[in-house]
Amino acid sequence: MFDVTAAQQPLSGGYPDRLSGVFATYHASIRTFIYYRLNRPDWHLAEDLASETFLRLVRDAATVDLGNRTAGLLRRIARRVITDHYRLARNTHEEPTDFGDWFEERRLPASLPAEDHAVAHLTAVAMAADTPAPLGVAA
Repeated sequence: MFDVTAAQQPLSGGYPDRLSGVFATYHASIRTFIYYRLNRPDWHLAEDLASETFLRLVRDAATVDLGNRTAGLLRRIARRVITDHYRLARNTHEEPTDFGDWFEERRLPASLPAEDHAVAHLTAVAMAADTPAPLGVAA
């Protein structure tokens, strides 16, 4: 498992304790907040977006004031995360493709059984033995 905070410098002023308290206090409410704002009911997506919300809070914790409006700040970050998620999903230009004909056109011909290969080889050898030698070549 990757440690997302491994590359960050330790925060001074008790931020880790405050952030863990914020997470414990607001995680369920932010996940529910996100869940009811999605286009379709998906708890897994809501959990992922809630994690992204708290990741952004941790990333900017040194510059953000976690005063008395922590819930509002988290909801604002969550709205931005939801918007970014749908913006990225909308900007992908994937279109469904039917590969059925493509695979049929590129299918290799069926291979002959080994016995048929052996018979063809023996037939070719017998035909070569019955063929007279070309002019100028000693037999």
